[in-house]
Order: sequence, then C-alpha cells, then structure tokens
Amino acid sequence: MKKEAQIYPFSILLKQEQDQLTTNLSYEKVKKGHVIFEQEITNVEKFYILSQGHAQYYYEMNHTKILTGELQPGDNFGGLSILLNDAVSIRSLETLEDSVFMTLEADLFLSICKMNQEFQDYFTSEFGKCMLNKSFSGTISRRIKDKEFNLPFFNQPIRTIFRPNIITCPTETSIEDAAIKMSRNNASAILVKKDRHTIQGIVTDADLRKKGIAGHMDMSQPVTNIMSSPLISISADCQVFEAFLSMIENDKRHLGILSQSGDITGIVSEKDLILAQTKSTYLLIKTVKSARTIHEIENIHSKLEKMLLDPIQNGANPEYITRLITTFSDAIIDKVIKFSLDKMDPPPCRFVFLTMGSEGREEQTLISDQDNAIVYEDSDQPEKTKQYFDKLSQLICDQLDMAGYRFCDGNNMAKNPKWCQPLSKWKAYFNAWIRTSNPENLLHSSIFFDFRGTWGDIALADELKQYLLDSVGHWAGFLRNLTENTLYFKPPISRFGRFLVETKGDQKGFLDIKLAMLPLLDFARVYALKNGISHTNTLTRLFRLYTRHAITSKEYADIVKAYNYMMSLRFLGQITSIMDEGQNPDNYINPGNLSALDQILLKEIFKMTEKLQQKLSIEFTGSI
Repeated sequence: MKKEAQIYPFSILLKQEQDQLTTNLSYEKVKKGHVIFEQEITNVEKFYILSQGHAQYYYEMNHTKILTGELQPGDNFGGLSILLNDAVSIRSLETLEDSVFMTLEADLFLSICKMNQEFQDYFTSEFGKCMLNKSFSGTISRRIKDKEFNLPFFNQPIRTIFRPNIITCPTETSIEDAAIKMSRNNASAILVKKDRHTIQGIVTDADLRKKGIAGHMDMSQPVTNIMSSPLISISADCQVFEAFLSMIENDKRHLGILSQSGDITGIVSEKDLILAQTKSTYLLIKTVKSARTIHEIENIHSKLEKMLLDPIQNGANPEYITRLITTFSDAIIDKVIKFSLDKMDPPPCRFVFLTMGSEGREEQTLISDQDNAIVYEDSDQPEKTKQYFDKLSQLICDQLDMAGYRFCDGNNMAKNPKWCQPLSKWKAYFNAWIRTSNPENLLHSSIFFDFRGTWGDIALADELKQYLLDSVGHWAGFLRNLTENTLYFKPPISRFGRFLVETKGDQKGFLDIKLAMLPLLDFARVYALKNGISHTNTLTRLFRLYTRHAITSKEYADIVKAYNYMMSLRFLGQITSIMDEGQNPDNYINPGNLSALDQILLKEIFKMTEKLQQKLSIEFTGSI
C-alpha cells in the first residue's frame, strides 16, 4: 500500500488510518474480460483499488454503453455505491486485461470515512461532479424515484418485449459449435431441439461458463450435456408481472415464450426485463436472495412499500400485489432462516417454519407483522430438542423484526415457546381447539388453521394439514361453533343503509375495512374446511368451492369482485398513510372520501355479505 498511499485520496489519510487500511487489505486476481460488478444488480461488498492491470466501468442502456471510464493502477471503484446507493453498484466494472485488485470490506471502508471527513468528502464531491453529467443524473434520479415499476409496463403482455430472433441447434451439436452460434448471433441463449418441433432444453451463457468452461468439459461433447431441461415457458399473452414471478420462483434467467398454438416463438431474458427498466421490485427480491448478512436486508420492507406506490395508485389487480408481497416475504424468511442456522449447530431433527394468518393465506398487505410458528419432529431427547428450536426461533423472529416485520401484538410467533413445538403437540393443540369450544380456542383456530409451510421439511406441514382436515371431518360440531363465532363480525352498515363508523378517537369517521372483509374470509374458510380443501388463500378456496359446486357461479363471481374491491381500498389507504401522511399503514378508510358510485358499491357489498352470513347460519347452525 506504500505506493498507493501517495495517491489522492489515500494520501490525506492519517498514518493510523493508512495502517488500518494496509492491515485489512486483501488481494484479488481477476482474469481479463470478467465483469466484476453489474449495474444496479451486484451488491458492492468491498471497496476496490486497482493495483495492476486495466479495467473499464460503464452504464448500459438500450444495448449501448454510456458513462464510460477506465481504471488505471491506483484508481478505485465502489466508494460511491457503498456511500450513496445502498451498496448496489451504480455502474458495471469489467477488466480489460488480467488484473490485481486490493480490496477492503465495505464496513471498514465506511468506518474510515466516518473517521476522516476529508476522505469521505472526496467521494461525495466526486458524486456531485458526476451529477453534472445529464446521463448520470438521469440514471440516479430514476433509481431514487423508483418509478420504473409503473402500471402501463407492469400490465402489458410479455410479447411486447421478448426477442423473436431465437436461435436453435440439434441435440447432437457440440458445446463448441453451440457457443460459436450464440456468439455470432449475439445471443445469451440457444434452444436445443430434439426434432423439428420439440424443444428439449436451453443452453445459456451461464451454462457455458459454469458447466462447460468451469467444469473443464470437452467442448466436443454434445450440447445436451450442459443444457437445462425442461425449458420454463409462459404464454406471450402473460403480463410482464408474471414473467417476473416465474423467473423468481423457478430461479431462471430465461423463459420461453409460447404462441397461441403452443409453439416456442421467442425467449425473454432477465437482461431484457432489466433493460426495460421495470426491475425495481424484481431486483429488490434478488437483493434479498444475494444478501450475505442481516444488515444488508435491515428494514428492507420499507423499500418494497415505495416500489408498490405506482401499481397500487394506478389500480393494479390486488391479487398481483399480494402475490408479489408473498414472494418478497418468502425470500426474506428463506434468507433469515439461513442466517439463523449459520449461528447454530445443525438441527437435531426435521422441522418446518409455518406462516399463518394473512401471510399464511398469501394475502399480506403493507402491514408487516409476524404470524409464525415452528413444528419439529418428535424426538427421543425432547428437552434438548426443545431448547435448540426455542433458541433458533428467537433468532429467526428477531432478525425478521430487523428486516421490517414487526413482532405480533398477540405474541403469535415462533419465539413464543408455546408456538414452537413437536408435531405431536401441535396435533394435540388442534384436537383441543376443534373439540372444545371457547372464545380463545376459536380465535386460535381462525389464526393457526390458515397456515402453510414456508421453509424446511414441508412434509411435516402437510401431515399437520391432513390431520386438521381429518379432525374437522370427524367433529361436525366444530364448524357450527366456528360459524357462530364468525357471525359476530357484522358488515359495518346500519339497517337504514348508513355506514357504521368510529364515533370518537383518532379514527372518528373511519371504518376498519379489514374487519369488513372478515366475513368473506370466514365464509371461504368454513366451506373450505367442510369440503376438505387444504388451500389457505381465499381466492383459491373460492375457486375450488366453485368447481365442486359448493357455491354457485354467481356467488363465486360476486364474492371475488367484492374481495378484490375491498382489498384495493385497503392498499390505497395504506399507501396513502405511508407516502402522503408519513404514518404507519393501517386498515381504516373514510367512506366519506369515496365517490358516490364507490359508496353505493361498498354498501351493496355489505348487503351481499349479510346474505352470505345468512347462508352460513342456515347451513351450519340451522337458524337465520
């Protein structure tokens, strides 16, 4: 570091700070042509100083490299991103020849910045100079405003952005020939055909690098040895939103596009979606998946709220929004549990992490509290096993809180030792709640019975679900008791057709739209349990009930429309609280602020809800 210490801004560091820098530097060799950072994708975990070699940085837009520059020995990269862009790389960095970098962990870089204001000012003033460049300024402004995730693009069909000029090769093609064909066509993927009409799989740039080159494979081998199969495909008429989810859920970077006849007509890649500048929420989920410490996802839920502003305000289907929130939450849970397990010895037995309530139904809104539990295998060392999972649960729930998922006010969380139990204990809980009717047991039923296995050995969750359905089927009185309990929640409308609102306090003039929706959720839950339907999502339950003729087509259509309308009101109210009022989101809306038509619609929904409750009452209690 002696030579580099004479280069600005390192020369302004005090000797003690230079010594700290020198002590903590590591050396990394990077081959020519390697992209170390990708713009707005890669987390910048280290501050880079070029020691030997040559590199270039750039921002790519519409297939054109802009904001370019070069690194010579002594130049640095990553400081701006760490300080001002949430440690996400502002630009891409690629080596032009074999190079050697000295690297410093981001946390240590930040600590030096805090100790030496002049050193930090170098990077902030550099940022100011960059902002004079209109292209750079525009790039950063788009990122800060997070407006890329807007409704027109969000809802347009995928056919508007996929690449129609696909390339293919027969199964007997060698890896080398396939790579040459991809290079000549500037393609990131090639489809492998079994015959004239059948696509057997896909080979991507990543397959060539990771399986072919890194795997030291003979390039004369058939390309089928490195292809991914089957090809994940979606219809050209699917919305861009669905492409996002499909890539995330299948962990793929390329999707085949199907025509109406079922033929593959093109490929859409992760890069296509990125270049379309609709990547904010998608990349936020990728940021979660690539995080290496809990600090990288601290309070990350607040970022999701901002990114959902446009689609909510512009009327995106609430089912899409809840699916996206579920995908995001599941990614957080997956990462948090892995972080927690890293701090523990290996689990003594199989276990599964359950989410319950709205998250268990995949209907979570912008109110991000925790409802979860742990079920683990029965063990011959019960006390030792219990101690292990109690400690693990504490870690998980605490880190979920750090990520922005606040603790449950009712303490319905795995960190509560009562809700971290072996499978046999959970079965005993369920049996008691079903056979003994009291307000507490019925409350537990409404929360805990809407569960799904989110992480771990899902077979344990499936076994508990089947036990639940069998137990309900053998004790008919439970559905009567559950129905009687649900009938306490009446739609907030008077006999004379007026909204029933709060009459005092901060919510005076408002009604709780979540409570107004409860009868619809309860209706779906009771009928789902009666019909042995294991799904927890309300809309899925309703569809299954419709296909089994448990409800009529008109009832199905009316309930779905009512559910979606009220959920839209919830989202609009919550996003308004967050963005316009700077308040935590809640479930209250002011019906007086609705248009006359919306007020009429809401009143009609409440009247319909009363009829659904009458149907429940007649069928399960024998009274009106």
